Amino acid sequence: MKIRNRIAISTSLIVAVTLTGASALIYWNVWREDQGGNYEATTRSLLISLFLLVTVGTVSSFFLGRFLSIHALNPVKNLIFQVEQATEESRVQVTNPSDDIGKIAQSLNGLLDRLQASSANQKRFTSDAGHELRGPLTTMQLSIDAMRASHDSAELKDISNEIGRLAKLCNDLLDLSRVDGQEVQKTNHRLIDVIEEQLRTFGNANKQIKVQLDDSLAQIVLCNRQLYGLAIRNLLENAFQFAESEIDVSARLEEDGLHLIIKDDGPGVPISENEKIFERFYRSEKIRTIGKGGTGLGLSVVSAVMDAHGGKALSIHGASGGEFHLLLR
Repeated sequence: MKIRNRIAISTSLIVAVTLTGASALIYWNVWREDQGGNYEATTRSLLISLFLLVTVGTVSSFFLGRFLSIHALNPVKNLIFQVEQATEESRVQVTNPSDDIGKIAQSLNGLLDRLQASSANQKRFTSDAGHELRGPLTTMQLSIDAMRASHDSAELKDISNEIGRLAKLCNDLLDLSRVDGQEVQKTNHRLIDVIEEQLRTFGNANKQIKVQLDDSLAQIVLCNRQLYGLAIRNLLENAFQFAESEIDVSARLEEDGLHLIIKDDGPGVPISENEKIFERFYRSEKIRTIGKGGTGLGLSVVSAVMDAHGGKALSIHGASGGEFHLLLR
């Protein structure tokens, strides 16, 4: 039934009940007084009845109208609840496609279908772009390396660095396509083992930075080792890039879950950019100024990994240095 028809029926019912009650009350009072032949008492009783009728009728109409309105708008409330719980995969239930609520539900489902198709196309493009670009870039890198081996120059070094940056961008795009919106299989692992495994991937490239591993890391976590390790590696890479001398890695169990904390003594992130830095291709103005920073996708990968785990990636603004938390619930 259409919403306007529900409201019209509810209003008509309130008026009908009120008028019926008023007529019955007036008739009963007049009939009762007429039996005794006391017309003055009849008039007085009629006035009192009318006053009571207005008072009681107003209160009764309010509560009856409220009850009927809630009943009439229940489908709207149910639709709002379904929309709030909707995801790319879920759809709003259509109980009656011919009424207003059903038409709205169908329109919302159509919108969700288009959003899901757009998201799928975006993920497909991200994956395809990463795969298609990585091959030529690898070939170019090998050619530049061969040229540098025989005759190195500042120009060739710059070209090699830019090719490496593009290759890193492709790898980040592939990581995003592999993680974004995916369900992950989780098993138990020692947290310290996952971290040390990722630290080994850096080799001696950052041996001037001291890494402190806290005793709190000796605990078991439920995660996908490969993806969780990917998030840790990206944060460690970020920390190595900006740290001046030291990186501290620790864990802390709080009410909302387990926090893996990676902290460095670098410039840190301004509090106004704590949320923005997890957006794709976002790079802090402070980082741009000092001439550092990667592709702008590394932290997006971290955020996607933690979303897939049901957790969250957090940037904490401290007095000094950068601090990131990986929250596992």
